[in-house]
Amino acid sequence: MRKDFVFVSNTQNFFDGVDRVEKRGAAEKILMVVDGQPGHGKTTTAEWYAAEHGLPFIRAKAEWTPHWMLQELLETLELVPERGFPKMYKQATVTLGARMSYARDNGHPFALIVDEVDHMVRSSKQLETLRDIGELIEMPIILIGMSKLWDGLNRLPQIRSRASAHVTFMPLSKDDTRSIVGKRCECEVADDLIDVLDAAAKGYPREVMDGIQAIERVGKRLGRPVTVSDMAGEILLTDRATGKAVMVKPS
Repeated sequence: MRKDFVFVSNTQNFFDGVDRVEKRGAAEKILMVVDGQPGHGKTTTAEWYAAEHGLPFIRAKAEWTPHWMLQELLETLELVPERGFPKMYKQATVTLGARMSYARDNGHPFALIVDEVDHMVRSSKQLETLRDIGELIEMPIILIGMSKLWDGLNRLPQIRSRASAHVTFMPLSKDDTRSIVGKRCECEVADDLIDVLDAAAKGYPREVMDGIQAIERVGKRLGRPVTVSDMAGEILLTDRATGKAVMVKPS
């Protein structure tokens, strides 16, 4: 299977959200909130975006404190944290501000990306710290979490009101599935089999990848587009809800 990153509907929605934050009218509206059910590609998209543009990416922890959070952020920035919260805070603002200025001077985007933000909604301290840093240097911050993140931020209006964009990742469409197969599968796949894969995967990218691997095992020895008939009786993927194998039925 090829390793190409595939641009799907959720990817475009992510980019549109970033663009809205970059073009915001109010300087303090620095946040972009990304949510959705597990497995719809939020983290994969954010990790790719961070790697593509050299952006800091951190994952929240259940027991995070503002102090621990800043330590991890500074380590991600490849800095040795100084002793004491005020010094670490200054390190973070100075370094992030400098990197953002450099990126913008060279026509590149810049943002801090924080995953697993659901852990931070119970207490406002960590989010307040991030908001303070972001507002001080006018730096976009992308907050990523599960489907209830946006609603969870209702209890923190001082945070939610700073969001310029809210993007919800949705299940893959059939066109998305077709795009992934076209970009990543190392053999041609007939339309009837793409339809079966799309239905079996239920909109989950990981299941599409599993299906592609199964199809390649058959397709690489055929030398032509793989059809449903070719895959009849073969296990295509595992259903995440039931844990049962999904077998291709004869057409």
